[in-house]
Amino acid sequence: MNRTHLIFTHAAVFSVGIASALIVHRSRDPQPAPSTAENTRASHSGSSSVSGTTSADGNPRTKSSAAEEPRTLSKHDAKTPGARLGDIVRIADPLERQRSLLELIDTLGPDQFAAVAEQFRELDHYGESRGDYEMILRGWAKADPLTALDYVAQHGNGRSGSGAILSTWAASDPAAAERWAIDHFTGDGANPYLASVIRGMAATDLASATRLAESMPKSRERGDAVLSITDALFMQGIDAAMAYPATLTDEALRGGFVSAIAQHLIEKDPDQAATWLASMAQGEAQSRAARDVGEALAREDTSKAAAWVTTLKPEARAEAAIGVIDLMSSKDIAGTAQWVSSLAGTPNYDSVVEQFVWSCNSRAPEQSAAWIQGVSDPDQQRHLYHRMLGEWAQKDPAAVKQWVAANNVPDSVRQRFSK
Repeated sequence: MNRTHLIFTHAAVFSVGIASALIVHRSRDPQPAPSTAENTRASHSGSSSVSGTTSADGNPRTKSSAAEEPRTLSKHDAKTPGARLGDIVRIADPLERQRSLLELIDTLGPDQFAAVAEQFRELDHYGESRGDYEMILRGWAKADPLTALDYVAQHGNGRSGSGAILSTWAASDPAAAERWAIDHFTGDGANPYLASVIRGMAATDLASATRLAESMPKSRERGDAVLSITDALFMQGIDAAMAYPATLTDEALRGGFVSAIAQHLIEKDPDQAATWLASMAQGEAQSRAARDVGEALAREDTSKAAAWVTTLKPEARAEAAIGVIDLMSSKDIAGTAQWVSSLAGTPNYDSVVEQFVWSCNSRAPEQSAAWIQGVSDPDQQRHLYHRMLGEWAQKDPAAVKQWVAANNVPDSVRQRFSK
């Protein structure tokens, strides 16, 4: 299974990465995260009226001691947040713009974020603004997640905005974020809020993240959750990631992790991915990643890829072969035909034959059409004849008519292409 997700531009993803890392280290609130959503709102409301300072030796100062040592105002301090934001969005260099935006975020109190967010949405910007806006929301999530969530819900970007807020909140208070996600989802199907919570908690609590993923139905949202957990697994090391699927009892979820982990391994070392997949005892789990791994191996060496296919459980071989056929056929149609013949009897063999038909239909249409007879399912065979011959007929109708007349094909196919 290929990774499917909500796609940001490279600039947006890069911005979010910088924001997540720097905002964590520059958090303004030294108090531990509250345990409930209600306490979170109360604590954030209270914190907006308190201004704490720290002495050079790291000890907190009282208000009076801070007042005794007035600080010289910088040119940033002399400007309002709105004026500073107006300057920031005009910065063309994305790194400098993000750095300045983070500095602004660090100075905002919980009650200032709404005005800054609203102003940002109204301004024109240099470059990619979505990632910058998400930085503001993540900073707001650390100061007052409930108010931030209310804001994005009221301003038409609830799903995308809430995702950034919830994942940031879940990193510090996963229980409260989870409760909010459950309480505020009223639709059908998978809860997209939970996928965001899982993304935030996966780095610190894999067990809870997996528990939530198991509670979700099969869906794109659950797939997103699996990808987030997989990222966290690889931060613990390749061995930890490869061992994880075996700990799961949910068969479908296990297959999802096999696919996601295999994709990571393919990017680093296709041979390691192939060895890991072949070591699995269950063909169904192997089949979830067999096509992608087979294709990755074939890009390096089609002969090696073809040999690897036979090391898998029979249930996974067809998927693996489909990943190999196109690259093998592009180099040697006759050799590929011979290899495909050797796989006869493999479960789901019809899909292997169909893949071979499409791999050479434009270069060798006569041979491609002849292989359709190898499809055992009558309906699938008839459908494939109509599709493949239909495409061929657009280029050379006379050749198709001649081929149909000389071969044994279903009546509906003969009637269509003999005219």
